[in-house]
Amino acid sequence: MRDGMAPAHRSGEELSYWVHIYPARLAPLPPEAWELSDHGQVEPELDTWWVVLPLWTVNAGRSDLSLEATVREQSARVTVQVEGVHVL
Repeated sequence: MRDGMAPAHRSGEELSYWVHIYPARLAPLPPEAWELSDHGQVEPELDTWWVVLPLWTVNAGRSDLSLEATVREQSARVTVQVEGVHVL
C-alpha cells in the first residue's frame, strides 16, 4: 500500500489481501452508500462510468475505505471492474 491506496490494476487476490489486512471487517453496504457514492461518465466513452463507493465495517459503520471501479454497458450487458480500494 502506498499513500493510502492499494496499487492500481491489481488482481482480485491482491485486492482481497489489502482488505484482509485492514483492521476491521467489512459489512454489507447499507442503502445510503449509493447516495454517498461519487460517479461520472468517462468521456469520450459514453457507455463507461467511474464510481467511488464508500465502504462500511461491522463495528464502526462507515469506514475510511472506498472502492473505486469502472462500470461499462456494452451490448445490453453491464460489467464492473474494481480498480482499487482506497483509504481516505
